[in-house]
Amino acid sequence: MGQNMSLLAEISPKSIISSKKRSALIVISVAAVYLVKQYVEQEKKKQIERATARAANGQDNRNRKQRRIGVDARFLAQIKKLLPICIPGIASKESALLVSLAMVLIARTWLDIWFSGFNGHVVKAIVSRDRKTFIARAIVEFGFMMWPMSIVNNSLKLTISALALAFRTRLTRYAHEQYLNDITFYKISNIDNRIQNADQLLTQDIDKFAENLSHLYSDIAKPVVDMALFAYKLGEAIGREAPFYMIAYFFVSGALLRAISPPFGKFTAMEQKLEGDFRFTHSRIITHSEEIAFYGGGERERAVVNGSFDKIVRHVKKIYRLRFANGIFDSVLVKYCATMTAYYLLARPVFDPKYATEFMGKLDSDPTKIMEDYSRNSGYLVNLSQAVGRLILAGRDLTRFAGYTSRVAELFDVLEDVNKGRYERTMVNNDSNEANISRAVTPNDLKGKVITKDGVIIFDKVPIITPNNDLLVKELSFKVETGMNCLISGPNGCGKSSLFRILGDLWPLFDGVVTKPSASKLFYVPQKPYLALGTLRDQVIYPDTKAQARSKDFNDDELMELLNVVHLGYLAKREGGWDAVQDWADVLSGGEKQRIAMARLFYHRPQFAILDECTSAVSVDVEGIMYTHARTLGITLFTVSHRHSLVKYHEWLLRFDGEGGYEFRKLEEGDLTTPFTFSHGKTGKASKKKFELGQDDEGEEADNEKNSSSSSNNSD
Repeated sequence: MGQNMSLLAEISPKSIISSKKRSALIVISVAAVYLVKQYVEQEKKKQIERATARAANGQDNRNRKQRRIGVDARFLAQIKKLLPICIPGIASKESALLVSLAMVLIARTWLDIWFSGFNGHVVKAIVSRDRKTFIARAIVEFGFMMWPMSIVNNSLKLTISALALAFRTRLTRYAHEQYLNDITFYKISNIDNRIQNADQLLTQDIDKFAENLSHLYSDIAKPVVDMALFAYKLGEAIGREAPFYMIAYFFVSGALLRAISPPFGKFTAMEQKLEGDFRFTHSRIITHSEEIAFYGGGERERAVVNGSFDKIVRHVKKIYRLRFANGIFDSVLVKYCATMTAYYLLARPVFDPKYATEFMGKLDSDPTKIMEDYSRNSGYLVNLSQAVGRLILAGRDLTRFAGYTSRVAELFDVLEDVNKGRYERTMVNNDSNEANISRAVTPNDLKGKVITKDGVIIFDKVPIITPNNDLLVKELSFKVETGMNCLISGPNGCGKSSLFRILGDLWPLFDGVVTKPSASKLFYVPQKPYLALGTLRDQVIYPDTKAQARSKDFNDDELMELLNVVHLGYLAKREGGWDAVQDWADVLSGGEKQRIAMARLFYHRPQFAILDECTSAVSVDVEGIMYTHARTLGITLFTVSHRHSLVKYHEWLLRFDGEGGYEFRKLEEGDLTTPFTFSHGKTGKASKKKFELGQDDEGEEADNEKNSSSSSNNSD
């Protein structure tokens, strides 16, 4: 027993230490394995995140690489396309301005050549100390020639400005013709999403492009001169007081010019205001493009935006004329008279020994030295006297011009595509695991057919598809003839407004046949009516003009009768008569706006009226009066509303279930209390999925859709 205890006493300390070491090693090993495992998992997560980010941004990065802007073949192709718009022919005003600009540049070159010879004569007179010749050259001859030099230089500025305005006018008119052709303004904002800021392109970018293009012919490479440097050099050469005399002269001449100059600051502020008004007219078109498109108001809006632009043209022409006259006196006083003063200061050390310096006019200097000093100092003189001109005529960066060219060319490319029925759009994928894709739709993809026929609206197997290619209803079929007033109901997003957009040609027709009257015999009244810029009369007759209303035998008395029908007879007196101009969107209340829209409907008297929640802010009694009057005028109503009070003004019901199904049938007695509950027929499966161009209507979904529209077929 004692022996065992002594053996244990000898072994235990070593065993315990060894056991502790093994335990510590095991713990360290487990911890290391755990940390390595965590590190590997984190790295995998980071790799997945980076891969996801690359997948999400890859398309955008590729697009940016493909759309790199610079002076390259693409730039030259864009210029080749835009120049015929800016200069439509040899006999155009722009060609005449280019010829004039060339002649002015030739005249300026001739004057530069003359000035070089003149400068040599002055140098010779100074070297030979010929005071009479010097006075004849430097004072008399130059005093005479400074006027044509000033006129030529300011003619150069005037011609460049006129050319820029002419280019902008051509480009803007062309853009307005394309942009406001039919409903292109709507499609470019809502169907094609390649351009996000059409107003910016139509106003500022076209202006910048025209301005840069006009300067390419004259002063793109003009250097910028540091006036302080040459003043320092002149002071060192002809005396320190000489630059102070020049500065004093600039102060005096500047004060004189300030007294006689027109208020250009005021004119500039007015120009910016007019530019803002011009851009606002385009912003209104973008904001209300759908309403204007339904009204067919493209021609009227074109007149509005062109009128706003004409105000800018007249104002800018006035500024250019004032700047031309003011620029002549500015050049004479600040540039050429300053040159005369500098000539005197430069020659003073030669003719008066007390002003002589080491660099000019020393009596013991030989003629060669004097000629060298004068030639050098005359270089300072020329650079100082023409500094302002060089700063004004500073060249533009060609790469920057390529940026404006790219934006304007892209605008015209998109306008051309949309007018030809082709559009591109980034399709939002419903599957969050897949990236959005950009897809082009061409006229070959639009297999639908539109037939124009009075007195009837027929949808024959027409799919309701959004511009994002979401399929809302697979096949919609119904027929509404004159007198079949129809109430349309269904949940949000089921296709009610989409149906009207296809009916109004706002959205593309991918398949099926739509039979409808001409656009002038369909009229759309939205929940938030569009109020045009103009008089109170314009709000009722929009998009017609006063002359067009007169041709339809509508004078102010007839228009007042329409206002009385919608209980707005007080409006003309309250606002100051039919010719009163207001911001009608702010002046009128919500109910008044909706009643103005109904008066507009009665003025046009179409065959069919599309009423989209158009009386939601109107009392029930006035609403009933307006609906009754519409029926009295023979207008067939297509009404979207959730008001039970409107059911009695309709005989037919088109109801969507929000899952791709619908029913079209005659209203029954029970519908007076439950017109918005889907209870008849079968609904199709949920159809809010991507529509594949060219797909066949096969399988279970087609059968379900046939079942959902069976009541429609029976009714027809």
